[in-house]
Amino acid sequence: MKSDNILRLLVLSILFFSNGFAEELSKIEKDKRHVVFRMYEVTYGMLQVCPNKEVDSFKKIIENFEETYPEFSKLLNESPYHQYAVDNTARDIARERKKSDESRMPQCSFGKSMTQSLISTTGGQKSVSDMLEKLKKISNDSDKHISSNTQDDCKLEGINFPDDMVVYAGGAYSGGKINYQIDQSGHQATQFDVFINSPKHPVALILGAYEPSIWNISWTKGTYIKAVVVTGYHRQAIAGISNDIPILNSSYDNRGPCQYIYVTDENLKKINPLSNKVFERNVTMVYYAEKGKIVFGEPIHENTTFYTSQDNPPTSFFDTSKPLAGQAGLNDFVSKGMLRLSTSSDIDSWAQQREEVYKKTLKAKNEELPPVANVKKRTAFKPQYMHNGYVILKKITIPAGLYGGNLATFFLEKGVPYPDGDLGHSTLYDFNTMNCHGTGCDRY
Repeated sequence: MKSDNILRLLVLSILFFSNGFAEELSKIEKDKRHVVFRMYEVTYGMLQVCPNKEVDSFKKIIENFEETYPEFSKLLNESPYHQYAVDNTARDIARERKKSDESRMPQCSFGKSMTQSLISTTGGQKSVSDMLEKLKKISNDSDKHISSNTQDDCKLEGINFPDDMVVYAGGAYSGGKINYQIDQSGHQATQFDVFINSPKHPVALILGAYEPSIWNISWTKGTYIKAVVVTGYHRQAIAGISNDIPILNSSYDNRGPCQYIYVTDENLKKINPLSNKVFERNVTMVYYAEKGKIVFGEPIHENTTFYTSQDNPPTSFFDTSKPLAGQAGLNDFVSKGMLRLSTSSDIDSWAQQREEVYKKTLKAKNEELPPVANVKKRTAFKPQYMHNGYVILKKITIPAGLYGGNLATFFLEKGVPYPDGDLGHSTLYDFNTMNCHGTGCDRY
């Protein structure tokens, strides 16, 4: 909810899921959770962002939505992931409600218009239909495939922790973005640089993030790390410490024995119970990451010396079989001749061919368009959003992380196979089929 444009693209991406999950059941479950979260965010979540004077009108739109799609609304509100959606939307809602009514109006207006479009437009109705199939794809007992591990397994066996050991917890939703993937989620990986300065007490760590993340750990002379618990939704990887330091890795993706949390304000109440299960004591202090950096313990200075191990460097977790993520991936494809920058000619060509398709549709209905004098000024068939435009020249896999300001607009050249990967918030105009795919297609 950083801006209404980014939010708009976020909400319109509800249907575009990664096809790269390793297990079909896992993929369906993630899709289902994603649908519930995004739909809650754009409807009930956005309602809570609206200034008081707009609440009643938005409520009527939501009521209309529920009447139009009763089965979908029932599955959405009764989903086991409903509370997850509520919890993960709460942070943004709280931040937005601190702003003035005027500042909140763009987000509120967009939420209203998007919910209305799901009711009244052909594209919106198809979107809801597709999402309904996602929600119905697994029966209510679909969670049976989740790991049989229980909270009783959440421990580090055979380790005696000293009485004077401190437990530090830290993290965030994500760290600093890196140009690689580290798992099968299709998400751009992030990295946390963790610095520990605790010469007076041995240390245990609890680290947690939502996005796939590498935790690159360094420490000062005299600091002794006894163990690390790392947790999160997507894959979490510990770098920089030696192989003889015990690590308990428990994420949603690996069905870990401690289930998962990520260290944010909303999850504070979950941290001490986890610490007591593993380390038999409360957390000494929680530190939130800032710009992908966390400092645990005593203050550090510019001349503080840190040590790290090369047993597991961050690069060892990079998935080099996948394209670079984000803008770096797009630039790499351009340098290899697999993409080129789009031009106004590509836009005009799409508009011309799309109009011809539309005319043929009308002709089949014995209808036709009247002639237009200034054809070049017509915008009805041109792409609605053109940002960071490229033409796909060869078969590619869409880079991960094309969200928000990193989104792109693609034209798929005729004869080129449809790309693999997840469009994210991007849009693709396919000259093979003259169909549009992605977040900017609501006009068609």
